[in-house]
Amino acid sequence: MNARATPSLRIARLVIENFRTFREPTEIVFTSDGVADEMPVFHGANGAGKSNALAAIDLFFRVASYCLRAVAGAGGMSPDAACKLSWGVRDEHFGLWMNHRSWPPGVRDPQRVEVHFDDARLGALRVTLTPSGNDVLLRLERRRSAPANFWEAPRAGKNAGGVVLKDGTGDVLQIDEISPLQNALEAPLGPGSKPFFLLDARRRDFRAIGEGGARDEGGSTLSATTAERLLALATSLDPEETERWRVFVELIHRFKTLSDREISVLRAPVAGGEVTDLRFEVRGKQILRLSELSSGEQQVVALVAAVLTSRAGLVAIEEPEMSLHPENQELVRDILREQVQRGIVDQIFLESHVQVFDGPAVLRFSRSPEGETLVTRQPSRSLDRLRAHARESGADEQWVTPDGYTQLPAEMRDKLGLQGGGYLWFLRSRPEGRWEAWTEADLEAQLGIGDGSSKDP
Repeated sequence: MNARATPSLRIARLVIENFRTFREPTEIVFTSDGVADEMPVFHGANGAGKSNALAAIDLFFRVASYCLRAVAGAGGMSPDAACKLSWGVRDEHFGLWMNHRSWPPGVRDPQRVEVHFDDARLGALRVTLTPSGNDVLLRLERRRSAPANFWEAPRAGKNAGGVVLKDGTGDVLQIDEISPLQNALEAPLGPGSKPFFLLDARRRDFRAIGEGGARDEGGSTLSATTAERLLALATSLDPEETERWRVFVELIHRFKTLSDREISVLRAPVAGGEVTDLRFEVRGKQILRLSELSSGEQQVVALVAAVLTSRAGLVAIEEPEMSLHPENQELVRDILREQVQRGIVDQIFLESHVQVFDGPAVLRFSRSPEGETLVTRQPSRSLDRLRAHARESGADEQWVTPDGYTQLPAEMRDKLGLQGGGYLWFLRSRPEGRWEAWTEADLEAQLGIGDGSSKDP
């Protein structure tokens, strides 16, 4: 990769106020021992506010970019006059839509998202959205080191030389104090990149500033934008983009069921035109399009493609475990972490219902009796002493889905004689005792059934 010219967007701390289920200022910490997390993981029940936290990060970058553009081109206008949107009006490029439902019920106080970056060159920035009659005023502020907790917004005023930017005290700021901020927040990885990319792994749709339409259900299972990016990488004459295509293929080949397939990009005909899609070939035997792979294989391809082609400083993925076997969940976890360590992205946020993706600590979301989102940072169970000791003692942990599905340890299946599958009964051998697993033969002996027959209920 080329040398990075802009600060890292890795977030150390986030404060959200008056946004959806966040009422009072709510702090979310992404650091352990002063080091910002590479891959923060959000846990919590459905509706606890995990997606709202990701939406707040998304909102921050959209409003910040909008305000920077407005201030830079405001001339003699006040930034507050330039940075506003009317209720119900949608800005198509920045994806901003002022909707009353973005505020908690019955609340019209200013909405704030405060981001403390790990890179000192960016420091702390916050955006404020203030309802004002038929409009919402948008404001971007930067925290100064002195006096304590002092925030200010840049001001614009005209002179003979063009636009002069001033801070809240009237002191003139050099023009190059604003341009680096625009570069960092709008195009952190260079022209054509973006600050934040949010992937809904359940639907394989995404949101990013300036793009992110719904995919064609009759075409590829990838979004049209992601598919086009893969085509550009596969056919590019740029060495860096060619290398990124090679990395994509190598990562896909790390999954057992895809390891023997040659991967290429094609344009396939569909009703009304054509669609860009991936082709998976076992030479001389079989060629499959992406939509013909299993749901788990499609999920793997979509996740890897989205991260490698997003060109975003920050990537967020909702429910990356969808359709994936636990072994593949672990492989996806390792691949995602590698992309952060290689500098492909600055930080990856995961909203998950499984523990496979956990690091040393996780963010646990819950709702108060009043319906407000609460967030606590807790040690991950993956490093729990009891869990580690249990494994050392021969215990085997398996994830149980909310529907009750799980996978029995191989040694247990062997001892129960279930290598080829079969029924397993669960009961207590005595009242109030632990639940135990029984084969039909053991169950017959326990219940005193002499003829050894079993009948379907």
